[in-house]
Amino acid sequence: MLCSVELPVKYLKDFSKYFDFDFVIASTCLFYPEYFEFYKSKSRFMILDNGAFETGRSINTQEYYEIAKQLNPDILVLPDVFKNEVGTMDLSLSFLKFWKNNKIKNIELMGVLPGETPNRILAEYEGFKKEGVQWFGLPYSSMIDRFQFLKAHPEIENVHILGLPTLNEVLSLCLLPNVKSIDSSLPVKCTGTDNFISKCLTSNCPVLPDRVDLNESKLEYNLEFFSNACHNECLILRR
Repeated sequence: MLCSVELPVKYLKDFSKYFDFDFVIASTCLFYPEYFEFYKSKSRFMILDNGAFETGRSINTQEYYEIAKQLNPDILVLPDVFKNEVGTMDLSLSFLKFWKNNKIKNIELMGVLPGETPNRILAEYEGFKKEGVQWFGLPYSSMIDRFQFLKAHPEIENVHILGLPTLNEVLSLCLLPNVKSIDSSLPVKCTGTDNFISKCLTSNCPVLPDRVDLNESKLEYNLEFFSNACHNECLILRR
């Protein structure tokens, strides 16, 4: 399972090398020009997210489209509303109508599956699939057990895990062949004054793009630890 981490702007240049691809947040591009400029110069695999988790709701279609044209990501996450199933589907389907006449070459789409029950998630998946959507994002705000759901539904391929509240979940998700990638800010959240990700395992504090006070040696450790866990290369010692 490939991984990406949302880093504050100060740490992008030196620490992006510790994960596999770039997960770029469109709303951050709008408010932090240096963040936007950094990713304009990048050439590796990129997923562009609409910023609903950070702001509560996707940025508007035209702004999102203009950012996508400049960054030319490999995958574009359809607009969604955080913890709002109906709002997410309305925004996504509206964007799909716009996209049909305004496609950007070589960009694939990812639909967010915010359903609160397995049956509703399956209905959303089928709806997106009929529209030609090839990737599917399962948010951490989902009310279901993501591992058990995806294990029971291997037909849902090309799954991206949107966000991670606890490290424990990675250890199971990385075993599923239909889970291709994950993004998280957990390694940064666990980089506090005394914090290592192997001790914290979970954190719910926010990560701001302009944060500049991280302990860089601990950040490096946390990023490497997280990457190893995502790649199923984490050694767990028992006493």
